[in-house]
Amino acid sequence: MNPANSNTTLPGLSFSLDLGVIELEEGKALEPETLYDLLIIGAGPAGINAAIYAIRKGLTVGIITRNIGGQIKDTAIVENYLGIDNVTGTDLISRFHNHLKAYDIPILRERNVVSINRDEELFVLELDDGSLFRSRTVLIATGAKPRQLGVPGEKEFVHKGVTYCAICDGPLYQGQDVVVVGGGNTAVESAIDLARYVRKVTLVHRSVFRAEKVLMRRIEDIKNVEIKLGYVVEEIKGDNNVNSVVLRNLETDDKEELATVGVLIEIGNIPVSESFKDLLETNAWNEIVVDEDQATSVPGIFAAGDVTSVKRKQIIIAAAAGANAALAINEYLNKQSL
Repeated sequence: MNPANSNTTLPGLSFSLDLGVIELEEGKALEPETLYDLLIIGAGPAGINAAIYAIRKGLTVGIITRNIGGQIKDTAIVENYLGIDNVTGTDLISRFHNHLKAYDIPILRERNVVSINRDEELFVLELDDGSLFRSRTVLIATGAKPRQLGVPGEKEFVHKGVTYCAICDGPLYQGQDVVVVGGGNTAVESAIDLARYVRKVTLVHRSVFRAEKVLMRRIEDIKNVEIKLGYVVEEIKGDNNVNSVVLRNLETDDKEELATVGVLIEIGNIPVSESFKDLLETNAWNEIVVDEDQATSVPGIFAAGDVTSVKRKQIIIAAAAGANAALAINEYLNKQSL
């Protein structure tokens, strides 16, 4: 039988399975006719580390992803990843990818999984091009995307003064003036941390602060932090890099231009969980709820990284969650085979 010209209808499912083989840059194919032990959705630090751990356990693994690296590609410099004191986001992605390629794990890029369906004890993943892949378990590691301001200049100056991770990129602005946008714990904590080594922090928020009272009391005592409450960023301006922001007072509608070299936007992230929220339990922020083994509300489906309800979102935490998930998945499959 020639797989490329065959269609198979899976029991219990109403759609057909296209058995064409998709060629990859790495030279290995993700094969629709293969029953995988684990299919991983996403190739950020959680997905990549899970794949490496799973393949070393002898599992048959494949990855389906829109891109390699996830949110790391939006990070200019990483200085807090264990064993690597200073690396660009691009270089760190390259190191992760090279490690992954050493295990010859098939990766299907430029595809989104639009649904996960049950076929008796198996899962069938349907992609945005209509193709289908089967697996005994699934790991969702689709990450999150930063919530953006949506103002002129924001996209133009990403990596040129605009950042969505103060912890990652804040040290780049030592001794200079920066603006932090946001009113939650992350924004206020970022402003407090930045105040230790920048010249001045201007914290901009449109309404009532949502940060804990203890943080608000602490930040009010820091002399080089100015709080602009009732203001929004109207525009981000610069030449090759950011050099100012335009703020608007929501009460008076007056505008002012503030000199700055960095705009650190901390208004939250949006988990990439849209395709799965009707299948799995999610919380009020649409994050996938997981237990200590990264297991979701559906047995056999696991999740790791920033798409989950884990409180702290960091590269190293996501990578660790991926390893934890892979080990838990291996134990799950061992029990299933008994």
